Amino acid sequence: MKTEMSSVDIKYIVEELQSLVGARIDKVYHDGNILRVKLHKAGEGRKDLLIQAGKRVHLTTYIKESPSPSSFAMLLRKHLSGRFLDGIEQYDFDRIVKLKVGEYTLIAELFKRGNVVLIDGESKILGALRYEEFKDRAIKPGHEYKLPPARESPVDVEWERFKELLLEEEVEVVRALARKFNMGGFFAEEILLRAGIEKTRKTMELSEEELKLIFEKMKEVFSAPKKAQIVYKDGELFDVLPIELKQYENLEKKYFETFSEALDEYFGKITVDEAKKELTKRLEDKKRSLLHTLKRQEEMMKGFEAQAEKNQALGDLIYANFMLVERLLDEFKKAVEKLGWDEFKRRIEEGKKAGNKVAQMVRSTNPKDKAVTIELNGQKITLYLDRSIGENAELYYEKAKKAKHKLEGAKEAYKKTLKKVQEVEKLIEEELKKEINVKKLERRKKKWFEKFRWFISSEGFLVIGGKDATTNEMVVKKYMSENDWYCHADVYGAPHIVIKEGKKASEKTLFEACQFAVSMSKAWSRGVFSEDAYYADPSQVTKQAPSGEYLGKGAFMVYGKRNWMHGLPLKLAVGIVKYEDEELPMCGPVDAVKAHTNRYIVIRPGRLKKSELVKKLKHILEKWGYKVSEEDLMAILPPGNGDVEEIRE
Repeated sequence: MKTEMSSVDIKYIVEELQSLVGARIDKVYHDGNILRVKLHKAGEGRKDLLIQAGKRVHLTTYIKESPSPSSFAMLLRKHLSGRFLDGIEQYDFDRIVKLKVGEYTLIAELFKRGNVVLIDGESKILGALRYEEFKDRAIKPGHEYKLPPARESPVDVEWERFKELLLEEEVEVVRALARKFNMGGFFAEEILLRAGIEKTRKTMELSEEELKLIFEKMKEVFSAPKKAQIVYKDGELFDVLPIELKQYENLEKKYFETFSEALDEYFGKITVDEAKKELTKRLEDKKRSLLHTLKRQEEMMKGFEAQAEKNQALGDLIYANFMLVERLLDEFKKAVEKLGWDEFKRRIEEGKKAGNKVAQMVRSTNPKDKAVTIELNGQKITLYLDRSIGENAELYYEKAKKAKHKLEGAKEAYKKTLKKVQEVEKLIEEELKKEINVKKLERRKKKWFEKFRWFISSEGFLVIGGKDATTNEMVVKKYMSENDWYCHADVYGAPHIVIKEGKKASEKTLFEACQFAVSMSKAWSRGVFSEDAYYADPSQVTKQAPSGEYLGKGAFMVYGKRNWMHGLPLKLAVGIVKYEDEELPMCGPVDAVKAHTNRYIVIRPGRLKKSELVKKLKHILEKWGYKVSEEDLMAILPPGNGDVEEIRE
């Protein structure tokens, strides 16, 4: 099973990641040996670039909740946040990826243990995921970053150079290809399989024609059209590749539009499985400890049970042989009083030799406890000479009683431990069912209007508005037509609003669009509760400024009569609406949202930070069964703080 990307994989992913060039870096997150760079690309939205030292680099939708930012994460944020990605490249067909961000370069080493290093324009190390020192280089702040020696690239090598390198030494051709061209044994085998040449053949044995064929097949492999795929073997994940390979032609495959998607699903599945294992490891350790305790308790119960049975039997044995035991007690007591313990013991030994039956019953004596141990019916019984036969029997019954009491206690403890084991097993089962802290961002293809502020009016008309100078310009110049209505709030920096096909709408939609205009303006962040807005014909809106004035990007002049609406409330609703057969999160005037869904949340300007309001809305929507990302909610809300005024279910 593949655990890391090859040089070939990196070649293809770097080609694909050129689409990120020009994206703005928002934040960098760090957890263990993984970095996640959150980017924003104009017109495309959020992108998350994952770098796992020594393993992989690709876009991801599996987002692990990050711990508090590490010192390395803070260093990267300080130097990179707010800057733009100027370039991304692979170093000399090696497992090294360089991300250029202004005067800085973030270097991802994907070989061996791997590392991620930030250097400045003079190749001085500013920080790294891990500081270490080798024979020929040091990864330490202030040191010059040294790249490993360049190796020949199978993509760029010419025929004569290829032949020269391959024939430098007499080794197996598969080893020569893998080493000389930094491609690894797997792709070397693929090339030889396509060429029909046995991989164990020595390089010096190959003819000019065979060498030429290997060269051609190598170029064929490394210029193959991208066909991103996950390969399965016996129903399990086995490999992830950017191209089709002959070695896997009979195995099951799943194809993807991009190599990032394939890598993300492949490694994401591994990440989720590992996260689940980590999640349950503590519980599994606890279960093992409890099972060990259970085993000890089982052994203790067996011991107590045996003690109880044995002592009960000895007490019963005394009474079963009452006359004999009573006589022995009497004789032993008189003999000890008359002779003393030493002489008594000597006489017993002499009696054994002489064949005396009573003496042969004695196994030991204990002067300290005034006791004699005898063997009766194969059982050893200790008789205390200063106690009666009943008291001696009672001693064994008492021991049996104590053992039984301990047995009951042990049984109760066993039951409790067994219950704990069952509880832990249930917790493990529940944890495995839970959505762990690795979540997959479901990225749907957004509608064209979602890059703007938008809502669907209660009469079904699409209303769009600008978010910034660029989108304001687009709304008016690209998307407004003569059949629309133009709306604008009497607030500096308010968005330009367009009602598509608005000439067919009634005053209800016009009212909603004007209310939307004031609610999506800076008036919301100022915390006011009403403002004025107007609507006008598209022909009245122009880029032509009055004489001597200049209109900047996103600014327009409105000439002629304006149709004013006064005292419009700053009040919106959020809900999930169905539009063009797709469920979308929508923020718009209350009546507009209400017309398209029975469940919605009314919001007003307030004290909650926008990020906190987003979390609150997300929680409510999730209770209703909707999965909406915080990013999507953030995009549709007005600028500034707010509060939930009402929840309609």
